[in-house]
Amino acid sequence: CGQCYELVFTDQQHIAMPENATWGGSSPSLMGKRMIVQITNIGEDVEGDHTFDIQIPGAGLGARTSGCPTQFPGTVKDDFDCGQRYGGCDSIEGCSKLPHELQAGCRWRYEWLEWLKKGGRTNNPFIRFRRVRCPLQLTEISGSIPKDDADGWTMLM
Repeated sequence: CGQCYELVFTDQQHIAMPENATWGGSSPSLMGKRMIVQITNIGEDVEGDHTFDIQIPGAGLGARTSGCPTQFPGTVKDDFDCGQRYGGCDSIEGCSKLPHELQAGCRWRYEWLEWLKKGGRTNNPFIRFRRVRCPLQLTEISGSIPKDDADGWTMLM
């Protein structure tokens, strides 16, 4: 936990079997965009090798539904994902249902990440990734700095 990675979005898509049809991946203008993330949990309910489950307001609470309503008294779990635990709100308009402090993060999902743009893309995009030193902007929020962060990193997967 606490390690940081640079993610680079690729043009790979998922293949649905048995139809062999493609779905998801990145919208064309997302390809090549980069972001740095900090690992905060192990995501036990996420499957696949090299999977990053990016925690985005409005994107679905998944298996853990009690944290957000506890943090924001007076809300219920449906306020955080439009009642859809996996995938969350299916339009940017759903962001208005979230607590005010989380609405900008929810809109980011549609504006920067381009969620469901271009006929269902972006949906679970593929990435290349490499370990990087954690930027101050993240460690000041999380309070977590990996002990080996000063070593430098060049691995790209």
